Amino acid sequence: MSPESWIEVILSDKSSLNVKLIRSRRNKRMCIRVDRCGTSVISPVNQDIESIRNFVTHNNAWILKKTKFYTNLNNKLEYSPLQKDEIIYLGKKYKMKFVKDTFQYTVLSENLMKITFHVKDRRSCKRNIVNWYREQTKKVLDNKVPLLGKKLSISYGRVRIGSQKLRWGSCSKEGNLNFNFLLSSLPTNIIDYIIIHELFHLIEFNHSDHFWELIEHVFPTYKDCRTWLKKNGAYVQLN
Repeated sequence: MSPESWIEVILSDKSSLNVKLIRSRRNKRMCIRVDRCGTSVISPVNQDIESIRNFVTHNNAWILKKTKFYTNLNNKLEYSPLQKDEIIYLGKKYKMKFVKDTFQYTVLSENLMKITFHVKDRRSCKRNIVNWYREQTKKVLDNKVPLLGKKLSISYGRVRIGSQKLRWGSCSKEGNLNFNFLLSSLPTNIIDYIIIHELFHLIEFNHSDHFWELIEHVFPTYKDCRTWLKKNGAYVQLN
């Protein structure tokens, strides 16, 4: 690791913070990113280290505000924040490993808590993760939707898998169900809640008191699931 990979700065509350330095040929100017995994500064390749340090220091009040926000969120998390080499599947955290291979396939090890992606091209790693999630979510939906639909005596149309940014599920007036491709990242009880939620929307197209009464009758712990999603939902998204 080069000496410039990290910059230590003193924030306005006198605390110190290690900021990751990322040099990018695509960036023409410096920018700062604060998220669940920490703080980083992205700069042009030839930017001198002193001007980068000054830029970070100049923005340290904003950085402090954002780091406090994410620290507060992280303290409420069931998981610690996902790192770049980590992934969530069915509510469990796994390490990711990518291996260049002639054929593309994935190996999941429960003992090692590791998912190994065999890929033809390492540059397509994110696409491989997305495709894998879609496959796992399809398996989950193919199994659970018919069972829950039959249990609730609710008929439905097509079941689709999408890439919604803010929704885990939705439905149409034609009776079709739509689910986020990351659904399989969630714990099984949360998945059940989301599917039941959307199935009942085929009866009640709103969030009326009657809608929630229907949910509670068959899924008494639904409020716990809603709380879990509010606290943790954003943290199982792909970076």
